[in-house]
Amino acid sequence: MERPPESTCDDVGRVARSRSVAFLRAAATVALLIVVLAGGLGLLGVRSAEMSAAGGGYELELTYPRIARPGLDVPWSVTVSRPGGFDGEIVLALDTSYFEILEMRGRLPEPASETAGDGLVYMTFDPPPGEEFTFSLDVRIRAGKQWGESGSVSLMDGETAAATIYFDTWVVP
Repeated sequence: MERPPESTCDDVGRVARSRSVAFLRAAATVALLIVVLAGGLGLLGVRSAEMSAAGGGYELELTYPRIARPGLDVPWSVTVSRPGGFDGEIVLALDTSYFEILEMRGRLPEPASETAGDGLVYMTFDPPPGEEFTFSLDVRIRAGKQWGESGSVSLMDGETAAATIYFDTWVVP
């Protein structure tokens, strides 16, 4: 008959030195090292991107968060350029579903008017002096958002879009 162990710790040394436990310990160490290095290199923070489109004599440029984390401030601005200046109002059409991941804290300048329909918000701005107009949002990624969102911004010329930019933001934990 086999004798029962004197202590519950009798076999701990054998299990802790087994090959499978050593492999798991090494894998966990490597995974932790990868996360620490990625954080040290700044790969886990906000990554912004820039995109542009042109049409109707206008150039549209967008700076937006390509990769972000919940709770962090992110850049979001649209610049409209037109050689010779602006003849009339500037109308931007923004995809409303994209803004579900953002916590809005402010915008500059405020639109003269805005309306919504068909999943878009239309913001109308008075023409600025000069050849360039910039609209910026003071935003951060909402806490609790774990996925990203796709969006679009269009510069309207009457009822049609003169230039449109489609973009994606990935939200990582």
